[in-house]
Amino acid sequence: MNRYLSASLPFGLAGGILLAVGFTLLYALGAEPVGMVLIFGYVIVPLFVFAGIKQFRDKHNGGELFFSQGMSVGFFVYTLMALISATFIGLFIVMQPEVFEVFKASNIALLETKRELLIGQLGEKSYEDTFSSIQAMSLSDVVINDFLRKIIPGLFFTIIISIILKRTFIS
Repeated sequence: MNRYLSASLPFGLAGGILLAVGFTLLYALGAEPVGMVLIFGYVIVPLFVFAGIKQFRDKHNGGELFFSQGMSVGFFVYTLMALISATFIGLFIVMQPEVFEVFKASNIALLETKRELLIGQLGEKSYEDTFSSIQAMSLSDVVINDFLRKIIPGLFFTIIISIILKRTFIS
């Protein structure tokens, strides 16, 4: 197995499982889990990317890390986390469709309560387009949204973390 992937696997799996557990816990506590796990992901993803890259540098690469190596390890970590999280949420919603309906209803309610503010800032057409798109939202939209909200910040954090942890030895 690729050494980058094997170094990343424990962190990607653990992070993905933690996101799934967090989603389940939020659901069990009566919170709206779909929106909340997105916020939860902004904390968990960088922590596991950092740990994965640092572990690779210190344990698998003799204390040395090139930017490209950090990017590779980080990519595997955040992609695995995103795949696990999005798959879990998709399966959960298939088994508990009311979770999707509550998420959709809460987004519609938020739009309705902020109607005047949003129309003032964005205009009537943008507001109506947003409202229509939320009403037409599907399960695949939620899954893709969750996946992308792990991938895009994951890439951003991986760049920063790879620069911070970069270490090369000159002989």
